[in-house]
Amino acid sequence: MMDDMLKQLKENMDKTILKDLDFQDVNKTAVRKAIYSTNKTKRMRSLYPRILSLGFTCIFIIGISYYGMEKLGFTQNDKPISSQIDNKEVKSNNEVQDTKNIPPKQEENYENMKKEDILTKLFNTVDYFQSASGKFEIYNKYYDDSTSKANVEYKISLKNLIGGYEKIINIPDEKVVGAQITTQEMFYNDKKIWRLENDDVKTYYIDDYEIEPSREIVKPERVFSIPINKMYDSEDMYRERPPSGVSGASLFPYEMGAKYLRFNNLWEIEKQNEELLGHNTIVLHGSIDKSVVDNSQPDEKSFRFWVDKDTGILLKYEIYNEKSEIISYLHPESLSVNVAIDSKQFIPNLDNYQPMEVQERQYKDSREKDIEVVEHADSIEEEVKAVLSILRSKVPFLFEFSNPDLKIFSASMERYKDYKHAYLTYSYKKEENEIGSGSRLIYVRAYHKDSVVSSLGDFNTEKGEELDTFTLKGIKWTVFEIKDNPNAHFIGSSGEYKYEMVTQDVSIDEVKRLLESFKKTGINQ
Repeated sequence: MMDDMLKQLKENMDKTILKDLDFQDVNKTAVRKAIYSTNKTKRMRSLYPRILSLGFTCIFIIGISYYGMEKLGFTQNDKPISSQIDNKEVKSNNEVQDTKNIPPKQEENYENMKKEDILTKLFNTVDYFQSASGKFEIYNKYYDDSTSKANVEYKISLKNLIGGYEKIINIPDEKVVGAQITTQEMFYNDKKIWRLENDDVKTYYIDDYEIEPSREIVKPERVFSIPINKMYDSEDMYRERPPSGVSGASLFPYEMGAKYLRFNNLWEIEKQNEELLGHNTIVLHGSIDKSVVDNSQPDEKSFRFWVDKDTGILLKYEIYNEKSEIISYLHPESLSVNVAIDSKQFIPNLDNYQPMEVQERQYKDSREKDIEVVEHADSIEEEVKAVLSILRSKVPFLFEFSNPDLKIFSASMERYKDYKHAYLTYSYKKEENEIGSGSRLIYVRAYHKDSVVSSLGDFNTEKGEELDTFTLKGIKWTVFEIKDNPNAHFIGSSGEYKYEMVTQDVSIDEVKRLLESFKKTGINQ
């Protein structure tokens, strides 16, 4: 009978107070220390155990007797009023307690780490902490000397009580006249996401949220296999993470690591241990390879990361130019890991807010929803060339410019059912001091006449009167003015295929001259 009682007790505890208990190595170590300390305690004199043994025996007999009398009905079941009040208070406290997550205290790591160790933690931070709260400032300076700055505050819980909160205060560039500070907030729990805009008119938007299932530990080589141009479009290649917004740059720095730590020979461990805001960090420093530099910040030359050794959280970072001036940073104000967080903080107060009007994309043809982007690349020459190679092999009706005044900037392939579409963007006479695509452009696309193409984007123009018609290289062209715009829209046809061009600061006469070099490059299969 006693065995059955103990077995039932274990099952009840497994379903209640021991439910979801994560008994890790650190817990096991604590237990071992407790046992070791007990064994080290000096033994009491022989008389003490005998007295204690007798006392415990008496207490045990009295307790068993009371238990038997209660079961037989000899004791009164009604409890004192004071006891009933205490029970209500306990129940009330438990109800409040159920909204809180109190994880174990974070233990700082002071062991020396190798590159592989820190990369593994940085790409799998979701495994190394249960909750966090903090504040930081994030800053970027761009190619045209414009800047962006934001103050970010967040709270997040990854286990037991799932949810998060993030507040972003966007500080406008001082050079932009009339620009104002804007504030966005995001709340979420295991069912919903709320997005709040705190501008002149306070608005909110609610969407459903489903927790991502846990994925296997991601190894660094897998992350580094993601092409740079796909770095932000490869969610399934990284570990799971909640909808953390800007705070994710610190808490889940997967893309930061994928970009700046990609080349093992270009960075080193500068310091094994450096205290920062009460956390022990490892400091990484390195150079930035040209192949990963973004055109929006072309002056990137080197970086420094401060990574929390216990969790892999990117606590602080700085990006430098050739003069070692900071052009990008994340500077923390505070970080608390594994802190008690009340889940009530993850549900917003929507008083004085009104629903946000979300307009669905308006297609001219409902079939456009079935168009998908197959390949895309821009800015990085090697990647654009790779997509061009795919277009030439997959799109036999592809035409390209070969005039030296034009330089390819982007290339894309879209698909509607079995039909393929080719998109190209060319920079025209780009100045040496111009960054990115430059200001003078020609947008080109080619597709089968029976296919559905997108009515959005650069080719979504309101055409005016017909300006010109001519035939060149087997393509019959018609040129239209664009209403309220100095540019032009060229529409050509050749057999079963159609070609379109939209200009940006390039005259019709210049385009006609350039079309002399517009030749077929697609390979017939």
